[in-house]
Amino acid sequence: MISSKTTNKGLENNLSQADKVVLLDGRIIEISIGQLHSLTDRDGNSTQLRLDTLKTENAFHESIYTCIKTTLATHSISYNRTILYAVMHWLELPEMQFTSHIDIAEINLLNNIPMDYRAFVIPLLRRISALQLSGLSESAIDFLKHSHRWEEKSNGAYYGLITNDPERGALTEQETHNIHNQLHRAYSGGTISLVDYTLCWFFIGTGVRPSQARRMKKKDVIIHSTEGMEVTLKVPLAKGEMTVAMEYWSRRAPTVLAECLISYLESPAMKAKSNEDPLFDTASSKALGSRMSYVIRRLDTYSERLGAKIPITPYRFRYTLATRALAQGASDYEVARLLTHRSTSCIQFYRASMPELQKPIREALGKEMTYFANAFQGKVISGLHEATRAGESDAVISDFLRLMGQPVGACGTRAECHQNAPVACLAGCAHFEPLLSAPWETLMASLVADQELETEPRIRQINHSAMSAIQQIISLRTESEEVV
Repeated sequence: MISSKTTNKGLENNLSQADKVVLLDGRIIEISIGQLHSLTDRDGNSTQLRLDTLKTENAFHESIYTCIKTTLATHSISYNRTILYAVMHWLELPEMQFTSHIDIAEINLLNNIPMDYRAFVIPLLRRISALQLSGLSESAIDFLKHSHRWEEKSNGAYYGLITNDPERGALTEQETHNIHNQLHRAYSGGTISLVDYTLCWFFIGTGVRPSQARRMKKKDVIIHSTEGMEVTLKVPLAKGEMTVAMEYWSRRAPTVLAECLISYLESPAMKAKSNEDPLFDTASSKALGSRMSYVIRRLDTYSERLGAKIPITPYRFRYTLATRALAQGASDYEVARLLTHRSTSCIQFYRASMPELQKPIREALGKEMTYFANAFQGKVISGLHEATRAGESDAVISDFLRLMGQPVGACGTRAECHQNAPVACLAGCAHFEPLLSAPWETLMASLVADQELETEPRIRQINHSAMSAIQQIISLRTESEEVV
């Protein structure tokens, strides 16, 4: 894909040592290290490749240039432009002026460049590592290759970079919908099996680590109702603290996954197995994760931000689940439970990776801070069409921890409070508009169960207001049904 002319002359002869590169759209261009290049994309939009920030006498800069020549052939011009702008901001930091060797400290410096650019450098560093080019320390290489191992390191300010990594971090809405649609199409068309379809949705719907999925047995899927698609999962904790017995946290399976698991367990092959047999029959957790990745990689997926197929790892669904739950207002404790973490130490890095969650509440709300009250004040609705902000997708309030994303109501204000929805909404927000049809009994049972798990009295009081509000909503629902 790439042909180069070599020369030992200096930068004054850049034009004669230009490298010819075939772009993703088939065009051939010439680029040189140390030069600013203006290009036009297929839609006629002008863009620039900031190769002028790279120096030939710096081995790490030359490694960056080598990788850019490959990504121009495999990714969109806009994606490469973003990488180079990110690199420019990074290399212009005072601490990076004369750096030719990257360690964890230099990776941490990415947190000092604009938020929109930070994570785009990580895939570039990963390519440098994969090609065994110059400029990376052993620690940096380990972080780039096994980033999930660094997930709960207490000094991991860099972890937000992984969460936002466009190739290994959380998926965008466009990417998520694309994967879902392609999976449905492949399964309905018979190109992937029920086993593989279920395996993919297991990672999508739970965000568990491959090691946890590998440890699960047939008996750990508890089907309460095949008609109502009510399925509970006993998910083993991945990281024990010198414990002898396996520890579990119960999780309700989202509807799509519940339907898959019910069909999967009813299949002849699974019916023939005992309850002690593995849920997914693979040799290792690595093989299980690789199998899921292989299934989705074969699909015709597309990422708008990359201009290429969507790279897939099991951990991408984990990061997506966490960031979406935070965006919906979940607390650090709830997200930790969702990810089966024993502590909330890692969640701060997920939250730090989402700048929209960092706005001070007083700035977002102003006078609307008065919505905090001692009792439930919101109005109930029979459907989302009755909501004050009907038709606005960001008005819908869902519960990710207990109801796996099921809508429970709507928010009647555009103020960005980022509280612990829906518990905080239930506990006194006048703008909360609960759905009468939401599974309030299920939510109540979950809150009661959470309360019983807590030993500290102060923490046990947290859900009291929300539980009281649920009782009021159930009473209102009963009254409306009697009127009808």
